[in-house]
Amino acid sequence: MKKENKQELNEQKEQEPDIVCMTGSIKIFRLYGVFPPKGKLLNTGKLFYFKFIITALVSSITLDGSLLHLIKNIKDLSFNHTELDFTYIVSMSAGYGLLYSYFFKVNKAVQLYIGLSDFKKFGKPKNFDETNKKWNKYSIMHYLYLQSICIFILLGSNVFKGKSCRDENEKKNIHEVCGLFTYTWLPFNIDFFPVKQLYLVLQLFGVNYVYMVAGLASWMVVETVEHLATRIRHVSFLFTQALEQKNLRKKRQMFNHAVQYHVFVFGLEEKFNQTFSVFMFTHMVMAAIIMGYGVYSFMKTKNFSTFLVAIGWLIALFMDCRGGQRIQDECERVRLAIYNTNWLDCDKEMRRDLLFVLRRCDKSMVVKAAAFGIMDHPTFLAVSIYSINKLNS
Repeated sequence: MKKENKQELNEQKEQEPDIVCMTGSIKIFRLYGVFPPKGKLLNTGKLFYFKFIITALVSSITLDGSLLHLIKNIKDLSFNHTELDFTYIVSMSAGYGLLYSYFFKVNKAVQLYIGLSDFKKFGKPKNFDETNKKWNKYSIMHYLYLQSICIFILLGSNVFKGKSCRDENEKKNIHEVCGLFTYTWLPFNIDFFPVKQLYLVLQLFGVNYVYMVAGLASWMVVETVEHLATRIRHVSFLFTQALEQKNLRKKRQMFNHAVQYHVFVFGLEEKFNQTFSVFMFTHMVMAAIIMGYGVYSFMKTKNFSTFLVAIGWLIALFMDCRGGQRIQDECERVRLAIYNTNWLDCDKEMRRDLLFVLRRCDKSMVVKAAAFGIMDHPTFLAVSIYSINKLNS
């Protein structure tokens, strides 16, 4: 029986398609337990989800402590650093929103990256290997950037403000637990060794995990857009190549092949939005609030940590909106490629088919934010203006 099970597993691994694009980002995602391991892409199993739920629950300790601290402050009418509580609660909640909205669509993500790695029918896009290698290197650089941001958030937090916290306790006759990442209240005492130190370790793990995975998922959007753009450029090349043919039969065959490829790429865009549209909506809505209150908290309390949280969300939002704008701009390449060919030399039937292709090009590929809009430069500008207005009010 065991031999049969092993044989079945080996057969599944042999049949499982390989993902060759975005290997750097996928490897990092697997490190955080949010992408299925090799051999289980098509059948993740319950253990994969169980590990994620346990990790998510453990990492929520920072959010729980800040939320209880805010409730206690409001109940006692003390309002001690509620702006910090609110900033961390919103940013952590948004991080979880991004995390969950991506994770529970991970099967769609697997299908998307398998599709982007399939070159059997339409061939490998020109310069794919160079592009893939370049963006794998960029993914490592982005990972290091995120880690540095998390380190600076830690350095600017309450962990290193124990003396000022104790002075404030004495001055205001309050009993805040000093030396933690955020102001925290729990229904039991944790202000003694080693409980406080253990709680701090769990806080740091939770903050790092949530912020890192949310940031990495935003990067996945940017990198995926680049691979979609590579496919779009390949479609443009195939249309141009087809319409330059002198032999009418060969021209028709190559043209039909390019049309099928165009439809295939639109299918990849649909999988992309099925994976990330709710993620993008959460990002768009929450980023404005976090940026506004993060800067406000910094101006009021000089807590550099909240300022870095706001800046991190601003950069992530810009990356995703830039990616959304890029895919729209790249789609225009197909229209221009067809228009700039000698389409007047085509027969009447092919000119009619070209009109259908151009009509399809009228509907550009977009990065959707669920059913509430798209991610592009105007969206980034609108969210930024809203954040500034929120700050001024």
